[in-house]
Amino acid sequence: MKLKPYHSSILATAAALGLAAWPLFFPDAFLYFQVLGMACLYGTLALAWSIYALSGAISLGHAAFFGLGAYGSALLNHYWHWSPFLTIFLGSLASVSFGLLWSLFFRRLRGVYLGLASLAAVEIPRVIIDNWDALTYGSMGMTGLGKLPTLSLGSWQLAFGSDLKAQYYLLIAVVIGATILYKLAMGSRWGWALRAVRENETAATMMGIRVNRERTKALLCSSYLTGVCGALYAHILGLIEPALVFSLHVSALPLIFTIFGGRTLFFGPVLGALLLYPLEQLVFQPLFPSGHAAVYGLVIILTILFFPRGIAAWITARKSA
Repeated sequence: MKLKPYHSSILATAAALGLAAWPLFFPDAFLYFQVLGMACLYGTLALAWSIYALSGAISLGHAAFFGLGAYGSALLNHYWHWSPFLTIFLGSLASVSFGLLWSLFFRRLRGVYLGLASLAAVEIPRVIIDNWDALTYGSMGMTGLGKLPTLSLGSWQLAFGSDLKAQYYLLIAVVIGATILYKLAMGSRWGWALRAVRENETAATMMGIRVNRERTKALLCSSYLTGVCGALYAHILGLIEPALVFSLHVSALPLIFTIFGGRTLFFGPVLGALLLYPLEQLVFQPLFPSGHAAVYGLVIILTILFFPRGIAAWITARKSA
């Protein structure tokens, strides 16, 4: 029996309901709220990366978009004192601007050359921000950023900046919204055009698909959503510095989560983040404080060897057996 198309949606919906209901059973588990909330943020980041990867492009430089979104929002909040809910969406336009330059200069690069160029591209905004002390405070970073504001819904007060439970629900809403948009994009004509570009650019061109235009659209969507993730990260922490938001770690995480969860299903990147990040924070680090990175790497290697299409694909294959 084959797995019907809507079964993936049912699995994803069940997972979302499980995440939403979890705090009802563990209302005082604030560490878990924080860890799972960040897992939702990284799941959104993995989805953003996957939008660009859907066109066949492998980026190792998404930390540039993450960091620019973080600094764009932080600067607007610091100097103009605008609400973080406004600066998050406006500040992320800095990521889109860099995405336009990326698409202009890297449009002829493919494969490993694009990967290496994207990795090097992270250094451009990092070095500029690191040395522009008058505006960005340089390598010292920016502290005292505005926390996420409180939202009033009748008698409910959702203090996203101070209440970890409210913050957790906000990040769940963000990742669910991003997942729905990603699924709609995958099923649209544009999504199929990106798949055609990924499989064979020459054939896609012969079919009338403008390869560079479609890939640029994917990059701009990806860069904006990545910038939103960076901006959220900045206001959740209340501080940023170049070494934190422009790190190789940030560029590698969405790739790792997508490989672990699976890129063939729309919820694969999110599943990877929701499984792997809590494992690292709540299991590997407490049990192996000195060697948790080695255990983390071993888990990823074993996943690639035994589940090459990711955990999500393995789960759906088991359901169809």
